[in-house]
Amino acid sequence: MIKLNINVLLFLFVFTGVVFAQKANADYIKDLKSDKEAVVIEACKGLRTAAAKEAIEPLIEVLKNNESIKARIAAANALGVMQEKGKPTTALKEAIEKDVSNDVIYASLLSILNLKDFENPDAKKALEFCNENKMDDKLIKDIVDRINKAMGKS
Repeated sequence: MIKLNINVLLFLFVFTGVVFAQKANADYIKDLKSDKEAVVIEACKGLRTAAAKEAIEPLIEVLKNNESIKARIAAANALGVMQEKGKPTTALKEAIEKDVSNDVIYASLLSILNLKDFENPDAKKALEFCNENKMDDKLIKDIVDRINKAMGKS
């Protein structure tokens, strides 16, 4: 009887933790729409830690539309750990082509490297864009070289 009660308590503890984790992800997703930079960055970090795939679309919105460079960097970083190929790589490529901040571009390149979505034509387009437009930045050049090496190019 005691063993059964311990198993029930353990189940409830684990189940409650899962419910709270999902609630936290939902709260983080809501926080991505905040006007406060620190709130958005914290939400990106929380979603990155949880690798919450349901946050991909909202994170892409932050990457595309948030005025804060730091928030866009945090969104790019979070997308890089989602282990989802396709849409995140496309959004990162678009940020690389359109963002005025080399820091956002660098973070987006790091995320493409982390996702290893190298067969995606958008990953290749992002590299081509950087090769043509961003090789004067040492950090961007370094990460482009690393991605090329990971893709089997010299």
